[in-house]
Amino acid sequence: MLTLTYIVSAVILLGLCILIHELGHLLGGMMVGIRAKVFSLGYGKGFFKKKFGVTTYQITLIPFGGYCQFYGEEPGEERKGESYEFLTAPPWKRILTVAMGPIFNLIFGIILFYVMNLTGYTKETNRIIIPEEFKVGNYVSPAHKAGLKNGDRIVEINGKKIMGFTDIQSSVIFSKGKDLNIKVERGSETHNLIVIPFMMDSSGRFSIGVIPYGERVLVAELVEGNDVAERSGIMLMDEISSLDGTRISSPREFTEYIKTRANEKIRVKLVRGGKEIEKEITPRVNKIVLVGDNAVLDSVNTSRAIKKKSLKFNGISVANYDDLLAKVDENRDKNSIIELSMHGSEKKIEGKAKVETRGFIGIYPAIAPEMVDVKYGPVDGFKYAIIEPYEFIVMNLKGLGMLVTGKMDVRENLSGPIRIAKIAGEVAYYKGIAAFIILMAKISIILMVMNFLPIPVVDGGHLVFFIIEAIRGKPLSEKVMEKIQTFGVIALILLGVFVIINDISMLPFIQRFLN
Repeated sequence: MLTLTYIVSAVILLGLCILIHELGHLLGGMMVGIRAKVFSLGYGKGFFKKKFGVTTYQITLIPFGGYCQFYGEEPGEERKGESYEFLTAPPWKRILTVAMGPIFNLIFGIILFYVMNLTGYTKETNRIIIPEEFKVGNYVSPAHKAGLKNGDRIVEINGKKIMGFTDIQSSVIFSKGKDLNIKVERGSETHNLIVIPFMMDSSGRFSIGVIPYGERVLVAELVEGNDVAERSGIMLMDEISSLDGTRISSPREFTEYIKTRANEKIRVKLVRGGKEIEKEITPRVNKIVLVGDNAVLDSVNTSRAIKKKSLKFNGISVANYDDLLAKVDENRDKNSIIELSMHGSEKKIEGKAKVETRGFIGIYPAIAPEMVDVKYGPVDGFKYAIIEPYEFIVMNLKGLGMLVTGKMDVRENLSGPIRIAKIAGEVAYYKGIAAFIILMAKISIILMVMNFLPIPVVDGGHLVFFIIEAIRGKPLSEKVMEKIQTFGVIALILLGVFVIINDISMLPFIQRFLN
Protein backbone atom coordinates (compact mmCIF):
# COMPACT_ATOMS: atom_id res chain seq x y z
CA MET A 1 0.00 0.00 0.00
CA LEU A 2 2.82 2.41 0.89
CA THR A 3 4.65 1.67 -2.40
CA LEU A 4 1.47 2.43 -4.37
CA THR A 5 1.09 5.67 -2.40
CA TYR A 6 4.67 6.64 -3.34
CA ILE A 7 3.92 6.12 -7.05
CA VAL A 8 0.53 7.86 -7.09
CA SER A 9 1.79 10.77 -4.95
CA ALA A 10 4.84 11.31 -7.17
CA VAL A 11 2.73 11.26 -10.35
CA ILE A 12 0.25 13.77 -8.91
CA LEU A 13 2.82 16.09 -7.31
CA LEU A 14 5.53 16.24 -9.98
CA GLY A 15 3.10 15.71 -12.85
CA LEU A 16 0.83 18.59 -11.84
CA CYS A 17 3.74 20.96 -11.11
CA ILE A 18 5.30 20.23 -14.53
CA LEU A 19 1.93 20.56 -16.27
CA ILE A 20 1.36 23.97 -14.65
CA HIS A 21 4.83 24.99 -15.83
CA GLU A 22 4.07 24.02 -19.44
CA LEU A 23 0.65 25.70 -19.24
CA GLY A 24 2.52 28.90 -18.37
CA HIS A 25 4.57 28.58 -21.55
CA LEU A 26 1.41 27.95 -23.60
CA LEU A 27 -0.47 30.97 -22.25
CA GLY A 28 2.67 33.13 -22.40
CA GLY A 29 2.97 32.32 -26.09
CA MET A 30 -0.72 33.10 -26.65
CA MET A 31 -0.27 36.51 -25.00
CA VAL A 32 2.36 37.57 -27.55
CA GLY A 33 1.12 35.68 -30.61
CA ILE A 34 3.55 32.74 -30.57
CA ARG A 35 1.63 29.62 -31.56
CA ALA A 36 1.96 26.21 -29.98
CA LYS A 37 2.07 23.20 -32.29
CA VAL A 38 1.43 20.58 -29.58
CA PHE A 39 0.37 20.82 -25.93
CA SER A 40 0.68 17.42 -24.32
CA LEU A 41 -0.56 16.01 -21.04
CA GLY A 42 2.18 13.46 -20.43
CA TYR A 43 4.95 12.13 -22.65
CA GLY A 44 5.01 9.67 -25.51
CA LYS A 45 2.46 8.93 -28.20
CA GLY A 46 -0.94 10.51 -27.63
CA PHE A 47 -3.93 8.17 -27.48
CA PHE A 48 -6.37 11.11 -27.44
CA LYS A 49 -5.81 14.09 -29.74
CA LYS A 50 -7.94 17.11 -30.52
CA LYS A 51 -6.97 20.11 -32.60
CA PHE A 52 -8.26 23.54 -31.61
CA GLY A 53 -7.16 26.24 -34.01
CA VAL A 54 -3.50 25.61 -34.84
CA THR A 55 -2.67 23.66 -31.67
CA THR A 56 -3.06 19.91 -31.14
CA TYR A 57 -3.95 19.01 -27.55
CA GLN A 58 -3.22 15.43 -26.55
CA ILE A 59 -3.20 12.99 -23.62
CA THR A 60 -0.54 10.28 -23.66
CA LEU A 61 -0.23 6.85 -22.06
CA ILE A 62 2.34 8.29 -19.63
CA PRO A 63 0.36 11.11 -17.94
CA PHE A 64 3.38 12.39 -16.01
CA GLY A 65 3.89 16.12 -16.53
CA GLY A 66 3.72 17.32 -20.11
CA TYR A 67 5.28 19.61 -22.70
CA CYS A 68 4.49 22.52 -24.98
CA GLN A 69 6.02 22.53 -28.48
CA PHE A 70 5.94 25.80 -30.47
CA TYR A 71 6.12 26.30 -34.20
CA GLY A 72 9.66 27.15 -35.31
CA GLU A 73 11.11 26.26 -31.91
CA GLU A 74 14.07 24.10 -33.00
CA PRO A 75 17.12 25.89 -34.48
CA GLY A 76 17.36 23.38 -37.40
CA GLU A 77 13.62 23.43 -38.09
CA GLU A 78 12.45 24.92 -41.39
CA ARG A 79 10.73 28.23 -40.75
CA LYS A 80 8.47 30.38 -42.92
CA GLY A 81 9.50 33.65 -41.29
CA GLU A 82 6.04 34.10 -39.78
CA SER A 83 5.72 36.17 -36.60
CA TYR A 84 3.96 33.32 -34.80
CA GLU A 85 7.07 31.11 -35.04
CA PHE A 86 9.06 30.99 -31.84
CA LEU A 87 12.55 31.76 -33.18
CA THR A 88 11.21 34.25 -35.72
CA ALA A 89 9.45 36.30 -33.02
CA PRO A 90 11.30 39.25 -31.43
CA PRO A 91 13.46 38.41 -28.35
CA TRP A 92 11.10 40.11 -25.89
CA LYS A 93 8.23 37.86 -26.98
CA ARG A 94 10.38 34.76 -26.49
CA ILE A 95 11.56 36.05 -23.10
CA LEU A 96 7.96 36.46 -21.91
CA THR A 97 6.94 33.05 -23.31
CA VAL A 98 9.83 31.26 -21.59
CA ALA A 99 9.55 33.19 -18.31
CA MET A 100 5.84 32.43 -17.94
CA GLY A 101 6.59 28.75 -17.21
CA PRO A 102 8.50 29.40 -13.96
CA ILE A 103 6.20 32.32 -13.13
CA PHE A 104 3.19 30.00 -13.31
CA ASN A 105 4.94 27.64 -10.88
CA LEU A 106 5.32 30.54 -8.45
CA ILE A 107 1.68 31.61 -8.91
CA PHE A 108 0.54 28.01 -8.42
CA GLY A 109 2.54 27.78 -5.18
CA ILE A 110 1.10 31.05 -3.89
CA ILE A 111 -2.47 29.95 -4.73
CA LEU A 112 -1.96 26.64 -2.88
CA PHE A 113 -0.55 28.45 0.15
CA TYR A 114 -3.48 30.90 0.11
CA VAL A 115 -6.09 28.15 -0.15
CA MET A 116 -4.50 26.23 2.74
CA ASN A 117 -4.19 29.41 4.82
CA LEU A 118 -7.95 29.88 4.46
CA THR A 119 -9.00 26.25 4.97
CA GLY A 120 -6.41 25.55 7.67
CA TYR A 121 -3.62 23.03 8.15
CA THR A 122 -1.20 21.97 10.87
CA LYS A 123 2.53 22.45 11.27
CA GLU A 124 5.10 21.28 13.81
CA THR A 125 5.14 23.29 17.01
CA ASN A 126 7.69 25.96 17.92
CA ARG A 127 8.04 24.32 21.35
CA ILE A 128 11.21 22.31 21.74
CA ILE A 129 12.73 19.33 23.53
CA ILE A 130 16.42 18.75 24.16
CA PRO A 131 17.02 14.96 24.10
CA GLU A 132 18.58 13.66 27.30
CA GLU A 133 21.54 12.21 25.40
CA PHE A 134 22.32 15.76 24.19
CA LYS A 135 22.75 17.08 27.73
CA VAL A 136 25.87 15.17 28.83
CA GLY A 137 28.83 13.36 27.32
CA ASN A 138 30.88 14.09 24.21
CA TYR A 139 28.13 16.10 22.57
CA VAL A 140 26.19 18.71 24.51
CA SER A 141 23.42 20.61 22.76
CA PRO A 142 24.21 24.34 22.22
CA ALA A 143 20.62 25.06 23.27
CA HIS A 144 21.18 23.20 26.56
CA LYS A 145 24.45 25.06 27.17
CA ALA A 146 22.63 28.36 26.62
CA GLY A 147 19.92 27.52 29.15
CA LEU A 148 16.94 26.43 27.02
CA LYS A 149 14.69 23.85 28.66
CA ASN A 150 12.21 21.21 27.54
CA GLY A 151 8.85 22.78 26.70
CA ASP A 152 10.29 26.22 25.92
CA ARG A 153 8.50 27.95 23.06
CA ILE A 154 10.88 29.71 20.65
CA VAL A 155 9.03 32.80 19.43
CA GLU A 156 11.84 34.84 17.84
CA ILE A 157 15.33 34.26 16.42
CA ASN A 158 17.37 37.40 15.67
CA GLY A 159 14.15 39.40 15.59
CA LYS A 160 12.40 37.07 13.13
CA LYS A 161 9.02 35.73 14.25
CA ILE A 162 8.97 31.95 14.67
CA MET A 163 5.69 30.16 13.92
CA GLY A 164 6.80 26.53 13.78
CA PHE A 165 9.77 24.18 13.95
CA THR A 166 10.61 24.62 10.25
CA ASP A 167 11.21 28.33 10.99
CA ILE A 168 13.67 27.33 13.71
CA GLN A 169 15.46 24.96 11.33
CA SER A 170 15.82 27.50 8.52
CA SER A 171 17.12 30.19 10.90
CA VAL A 172 19.70 27.81 12.37
CA ILE A 173 20.79 26.12 9.12
CA PHE A 174 21.56 29.45 7.46
CA SER A 175 23.08 31.09 10.54
CA LYS A 176 26.65 30.42 9.28
CA GLY A 177 27.43 29.41 12.84
CA LYS A 178 26.98 32.95 14.15
CA ASP A 179 25.40 33.72 17.53
CA LEU A 180 21.61 33.51 17.57
CA ASN A 181 19.57 35.78 19.82
CA ILE A 182 16.68 33.50 20.74
CA LYS A 183 13.56 34.72 22.52
CA VAL A 184 11.69 31.99 24.39
CA GLU A 185 8.47 31.81 26.33
CA ARG A 186 8.60 29.62 29.43
CA GLY A 187 5.22 29.59 31.11
CA SER A 188 4.43 33.23 31.89
CA GLU A 189 8.10 34.25 31.62
CA THR A 190 10.07 35.50 28.61
CA HIS A 191 13.82 34.92 28.25
CA ASN A 192 16.39 36.13 25.72
CA LEU A 193 19.27 33.70 25.26
CA ILE A 194 22.35 33.60 23.04
CA VAL A 195 22.87 30.23 21.32
CA ILE A 196 25.90 29.35 19.16
CA PRO A 197 25.03 26.72 16.50
CA PHE A 198 27.46 23.94 15.68
CA MET A 199 28.09 22.15 12.38
CA MET A 200 26.77 18.58 12.18
CA ASP A 201 29.43 16.43 10.50
CA SER A 202 26.93 13.92 9.12
CA SER A 203 24.81 16.41 7.14
CA GLY A 204 26.91 19.54 6.84
CA ARG A 205 24.15 21.59 8.47
CA PHE A 206 24.20 23.84 11.51
CA SER A 207 22.18 22.71 14.53
CA ILE A 208 21.39 23.82 18.07
CA GLY A 209 20.44 20.33 19.27
CA VAL A 210 16.68 20.53 19.69
CA ILE A 211 13.70 18.57 18.34
CA PRO A 212 9.99 19.50 18.20
CA TYR A 213 8.10 19.07 21.47
CA GLY A 214 5.77 16.12 21.73
CA GLU A 215 4.45 13.54 24.17
CA ARG A 216 3.60 10.72 21.75
CA VAL A 217 6.16 8.09 20.76
CA LEU A 218 6.11 6.60 17.27
CA VAL A 219 7.88 3.68 15.62
CA ALA A 220 10.29 5.64 13.40
CA GLU A 221 12.27 2.66 12.12
CA LEU A 222 12.04 -1.12 12.26
CA VAL A 223 15.14 -3.30 12.18
CA GLU A 224 14.30 -5.77 9.44
CA GLY A 225 15.51 -9.34 9.25
CA ASN A 226 12.84 -11.07 11.29
CA ASP A 227 13.52 -9.16 14.50
CA VAL A 228 11.13 -9.25 17.47
CA ALA A 229 8.96 -6.22 16.56
CA GLU A 230 8.69 -7.15 12.89
CA ARG A 231 7.64 -10.72 13.74
CA SER A 232 4.98 -9.46 16.13
CA GLY A 233 3.34 -7.30 13.43
CA ILE A 234 4.38 -3.88 14.74
CA MET A 235 4.46 -1.38 11.86
CA LEU A 236 6.15 1.89 11.01
CA MET A 237 4.41 4.97 12.49
CA ASP A 238 2.52 2.92 15.09
CA GLU A 239 2.09 4.97 18.25
CA ILE A 240 3.48 3.30 21.38
CA SER A 241 1.07 4.39 24.09
CA SER A 242 2.06 2.10 26.99
CA LEU A 243 4.26 -0.82 28.08
CA ASP A 244 2.71 -3.14 30.70
CA GLY A 245 0.21 -0.38 31.45
CA THR A 246 2.91 2.27 31.98
CA ARG A 247 2.35 5.33 29.76
CA ILE A 248 5.27 6.11 27.44
CA SER A 249 5.82 9.76 26.51
CA SER A 250 9.42 9.82 25.24
CA PRO A 251 11.83 7.57 23.29
CA ARG A 252 14.09 7.52 26.33
CA GLU A 253 11.29 6.10 28.53
CA PHE A 254 10.66 3.42 25.90
CA THR A 255 14.35 2.46 25.66
CA GLU A 256 14.87 2.46 29.43
CA TYR A 257 11.87 0.17 29.93
CA ILE A 258 12.81 -2.30 27.18
CA LYS A 259 16.54 -2.54 27.96
CA THR A 260 16.01 -3.95 31.48
CA ARG A 261 13.58 -6.65 30.38
CA ALA A 262 15.48 -9.03 28.12
CA ASN A 263 13.69 -12.41 27.84
CA GLU A 264 10.66 -11.06 29.76
CA LYS A 265 7.20 -10.83 28.23
CA ILE A 266 5.89 -7.28 27.79
CA ARG A 267 2.42 -6.04 26.88
CA VAL A 268 2.74 -3.30 24.27
CA LYS A 269 -0.28 -1.09 23.62
CA LEU A 270 -0.24 0.60 20.21
CA VAL A 271 -2.47 3.08 18.40
CA ARG A 272 -2.80 2.56 14.64
CA GLY A 273 -5.26 4.52 12.53
CA GLY A 274 -7.09 5.66 15.66
CA LYS A 275 -7.57 2.10 16.92
CA GLU A 276 -5.87 0.54 19.93
CA ILE A 277 -3.90 -2.69 19.41
CA GLU A 278 -2.24 -4.77 22.10
CA LYS A 279 0.64 -7.17 21.49
CA GLU A 280 2.72 -9.38 23.73
CA ILE A 281 6.42 -9.45 22.89
CA THR A 282 9.64 -10.70 24.48
CA PRO A 283 12.74 -8.50 24.05
CA ARG A 284 15.82 -10.38 22.88
CA VAL A 285 19.28 -10.05 24.40
CA ASN A 286 21.40 -7.37 22.75
CA LYS A 287 25.04 -6.73 23.68
CA ILE A 288 26.15 -3.14 23.28
CA VAL A 289 29.35 -1.20 23.94
CA LEU A 290 29.35 1.78 26.29
CA VAL A 291 32.20 4.26 26.48
CA GLY A 292 31.89 6.18 29.70
CA ASP A 293 28.17 6.56 30.39
CA ASN A 294 26.91 7.81 27.06
CA ALA A 295 28.57 6.72 23.80
CA VAL A 296 26.60 3.65 22.71
CA LEU A 297 27.78 1.36 19.92
CA ASP A 298 25.82 -1.63 18.70
CA SER A 299 25.96 -4.05 15.79
CA VAL A 300 23.64 -1.85 13.71
CA ASN A 301 25.37 1.52 13.94
CA THR A 302 28.90 0.12 13.59
CA SER A 303 28.24 -2.35 10.75
CA ARG A 304 29.22 0.03 7.95
CA ALA A 305 32.46 1.02 9.72
CA ILE A 306 33.29 -2.68 10.19
CA LYS A 307 32.56 -3.45 6.54
CA LYS A 308 34.80 -0.56 5.41
CA LYS A 309 37.49 -1.74 7.85
CA SER A 310 37.49 1.71 9.42
CA LEU A 311 36.67 0.60 12.97
CA LYS A 312 39.68 0.47 15.26
CA PHE A 313 40.05 -0.34 18.95
CA ASN A 314 43.25 1.06 20.49
CA GLY A 315 44.70 1.38 16.99
CA ILE A 316 43.91 -2.21 15.93
CA SER A 317 41.35 -2.90 13.19
CA VAL A 318 38.20 -4.72 14.29
CA ALA A 319 37.17 -7.71 12.13
CA ASN A 320 33.53 -7.95 13.24
CA TYR A 321 31.22 -6.97 16.06
CA ASP A 322 32.04 -10.04 18.17
CA ASP A 323 35.70 -9.09 17.82
CA LEU A 324 34.88 -5.61 19.17
CA LEU A 325 33.00 -7.12 22.13
CA ALA A 326 35.98 -9.39 22.88
CA LYS A 327 38.47 -6.51 22.73
CA VAL A 328 36.30 -4.36 25.01
CA ASP A 329 35.97 -7.24 27.48
CA GLU A 330 39.74 -7.80 27.51
CA ASN A 331 40.35 -4.11 28.27
CA ARG A 332 37.55 -3.47 30.77
CA ASP A 333 38.33 -0.85 33.40
CA LYS A 334 41.11 0.52 31.15
CA ASN A 335 41.04 3.76 29.17
CA SER A 336 40.46 2.88 25.52
CA ILE A 337 40.18 4.68 22.19
CA ILE A 338 37.59 3.67 19.57
CA GLU A 339 37.97 5.17 16.09
CA LEU A 340 35.35 4.74 13.37
CA SER A 341 33.91 6.34 10.27
CA MET A 342 30.14 6.90 10.38
CA HIS A 343 28.04 8.71 7.76
CA GLY A 344 31.17 10.07 6.09
CA SER A 345 32.72 11.60 9.23
CA GLU A 346 35.54 10.36 11.40
CA LYS A 347 34.84 9.88 15.10
CA LYS A 348 37.20 9.19 17.99
CA ILE A 349 35.63 8.06 21.25
CA GLU A 350 37.86 7.84 24.31
CA GLY A 351 37.13 6.49 27.78
CA LYS A 352 36.53 3.31 29.76
CA ALA A 353 34.62 0.90 27.56
CA LYS A 354 32.39 -1.91 28.75
CA VAL A 355 29.90 -4.40 27.36
CA GLU A 356 26.33 -4.19 28.65
CA THR A 357 23.49 -6.62 27.99
CA ARG A 358 20.16 -5.01 27.21
CA GLY A 359 16.75 -5.97 25.95
CA PHE A 360 15.96 -5.04 22.35
CA ILE A 361 12.93 -5.55 20.11
CA GLY A 362 14.15 -4.03 16.84
CA ILE A 363 12.49 -0.62 17.12
CA TYR A 364 13.97 2.86 16.93
CA PRO A 365 11.37 5.20 18.45
CA ALA A 366 10.91 8.93 17.86
CA ILE A 367 8.79 11.73 19.24
CA ALA A 368 5.61 12.56 17.30
CA PRO A 369 5.79 16.38 17.21
CA GLU A 370 3.03 18.43 18.76
CA MET A 371 1.12 20.05 15.91
CA VAL A 372 -0.33 23.55 15.92
CA ASP A 373 -3.27 24.75 13.82
CA VAL A 374 -2.61 27.35 11.14
CA LYS A 375 -5.57 29.28 9.76
CA TYR A 376 -5.96 32.88 8.62
CA GLY A 377 -8.64 35.22 7.35
CA PRO A 378 -8.67 36.44 3.71
CA VAL A 379 -6.29 39.39 4.30
CA ASP A 380 -3.72 37.70 6.57
CA GLY A 381 -4.05 34.53 4.51
CA PHE A 382 -2.95 36.42 1.39
CA LYS A 383 -0.17 38.19 3.25
CA TYR A 384 1.35 34.94 4.49
CA ALA A 385 0.77 33.33 1.07
CA ILE A 386 3.30 35.90 -0.19
CA ILE A 387 5.63 35.92 2.83
CA GLU A 388 6.07 32.14 3.10
CA PRO A 389 6.99 31.60 -0.59
CA TYR A 390 9.37 34.58 -0.40
CA GLU A 391 11.13 33.16 2.66
CA PHE A 392 11.18 29.71 1.07
CA ILE A 393 12.81 31.12 -2.10
CA VAL A 394 15.45 32.93 -0.03
CA MET A 395 16.11 29.75 1.95
CA ASN A 396 16.55 27.71 -1.25
CA LEU A 397 18.90 30.26 -2.80
CA LYS A 398 21.00 30.33 0.37
CA GLY A 399 21.02 26.54 0.45
CA LEU A 400 22.06 26.38 -3.20
CA GLY A 401 24.90 28.78 -2.47
CA MET A 402 26.08 26.62 0.43
CA LEU A 403 25.95 23.50 -1.77
CA VAL A 404 28.01 25.17 -4.52
CA THR A 405 30.61 26.50 -2.06
CA GLY A 406 30.86 23.16 -0.24
CA LYS A 407 29.50 24.51 3.05
CA MET A 408 26.66 21.99 2.95
CA ASP A 409 27.00 18.28 2.21
CA VAL A 410 25.74 17.61 -1.34
CA ARG A 411 24.84 13.94 -0.84
CA GLU A 412 22.72 14.65 2.23
CA ASN A 413 20.97 17.74 0.94
CA LEU A 414 20.45 17.30 -2.82
CA SER A 415 17.23 15.49 -3.71
CA GLY A 416 16.12 14.16 -7.08
CA PRO A 417 12.83 12.71 -8.36
CA ILE A 418 13.20 9.40 -6.50
CA ARG A 419 13.72 10.98 -3.11
CA ILE A 420 11.01 13.56 -3.82
CA ALA A 421 8.65 10.68 -4.68
CA LYS A 422 9.55 9.00 -1.39
CA ILE A 423 8.94 12.21 0.56
CA ALA A 424 5.65 12.82 -1.29
CA GLY A 425 4.47 9.27 -0.55
CA GLU A 426 5.37 9.48 3.14
CA VAL A 427 3.72 12.89 3.54
CA ALA A 428 0.53 11.73 1.80
CA TYR A 429 0.41 8.39 3.67
CA TYR A 430 1.33 9.54 7.16
CA LYS A 431 0.45 13.26 7.33
CA GLY A 432 -2.58 13.60 5.07
CA ILE A 433 -3.83 15.69 2.19
CA ALA A 434 -3.23 19.13 3.77
CA ALA A 435 0.48 18.44 4.32
CA PHE A 436 0.69 17.00 0.80
CA ILE A 437 -0.75 20.19 -0.73
CA ILE A 438 1.73 22.34 1.24
CA LEU A 439 4.53 20.09 -0.06
CA MET A 440 3.21 20.52 -3.62
CA ALA A 441 3.28 24.30 -3.18
CA LYS A 442 6.91 24.14 -2.06
CA ILE A 443 7.96 21.81 -4.89
CA SER A 444 6.30 24.11 -7.44
CA ILE A 445 8.25 27.06 -6.02
CA ILE A 446 11.49 25.05 -6.12
CA LEU A 447 10.82 24.33 -9.83
CA MET A 448 10.49 28.07 -10.37
CA VAL A 449 13.83 28.73 -8.67
CA MET A 450 15.65 25.96 -10.55
CA ASN A 451 14.21 26.99 -13.93
CA PHE A 452 15.29 30.61 -13.52
CA LEU A 453 18.93 29.61 -12.90
CA PRO A 454 21.14 30.63 -15.86
CA ILE A 455 21.93 27.04 -16.81
CA PRO A 456 22.06 26.00 -20.50
CA VAL A 457 19.09 23.87 -21.67
CA VAL A 458 16.71 24.97 -18.85
CA ASP A 459 14.54 28.10 -19.08
CA GLY A 460 17.12 30.31 -17.37
CA GLY A 461 19.73 29.45 -20.00
CA HIS A 462 17.33 30.29 -22.84
CA LEU A 463 16.48 33.60 -21.16
CA VAL A 464 20.18 34.52 -21.03
CA PHE A 465 20.51 33.84 -24.79
CA PHE A 466 17.43 35.92 -25.62
CA ILE A 467 18.48 38.82 -23.37
CA ILE A 468 21.92 38.88 -25.00
CA GLU A 469 20.21 38.86 -28.41
CA ALA A 470 17.97 41.76 -27.39
CA ILE A 471 20.99 43.78 -26.23
CA ARG A 472 23.21 42.95 -29.24
CA GLY A 473 20.45 43.27 -31.78
CA LYS A 474 21.31 39.84 -33.16
CA PRO A 475 21.57 36.30 -31.74
CA LEU A 476 24.79 34.53 -30.84
CA SER A 477 26.19 32.38 -33.61
CA GLU A 478 24.68 28.92 -33.90
CA LYS A 479 28.11 27.33 -33.33
CA VAL A 480 28.60 29.17 -30.03
CA MET A 481 25.06 28.36 -28.88
CA GLU A 482 25.48 24.74 -29.93
CA LYS A 483 28.69 24.39 -27.90
CA ILE A 484 27.09 25.99 -24.84
CA GLN A 485 23.98 23.82 -25.18
CA THR A 486 26.09 20.67 -25.61
CA PHE A 487 28.05 21.51 -22.48
CA GLY A 488 24.79 22.15 -20.65
CA VAL A 489 23.26 18.86 -21.78
CA ILE A 490 26.35 16.88 -20.70
CA ALA A 491 26.46 18.69 -17.34
CA LEU A 492 22.74 18.05 -16.72
CA ILE A 493 23.08 14.38 -17.69
CA LEU A 494 26.01 13.94 -15.29
CA LEU A 495 24.12 15.79 -12.55
CA GLY A 496 21.01 13.69 -13.25
CA VAL A 497 22.99 10.45 -13.03
CA PHE A 498 24.58 11.60 -9.76
CA VAL A 499 21.22 12.66 -8.28
CA ILE A 500 19.49 9.39 -9.25
CA ILE A 501 22.34 7.23 -7.90
CA ASN A 502 22.37 9.35 -4.75
CA ASP A 503 18.57 9.02 -4.37
CA ILE A 504 18.78 5.24 -4.82
CA SER A 505 21.64 4.95 -2.33
CA MET A 506 19.45 6.69 0.28
CA LEU A 507 16.58 4.20 -0.06
CA PRO A 508 16.19 2.05 3.09
CA PHE A 509 16.71 -1.34 1.40
CA ILE A 510 19.88 -0.06 -0.31
CA GLN A 511 21.14 1.29 3.01
CA ARG A 512 20.55 -2.13 4.57
CA PHE A 513 22.42 -3.80 1.68
CA LEU A 514 25.37 -1.42 2.10
CA ASN A 515 25.39 -2.08 5.82
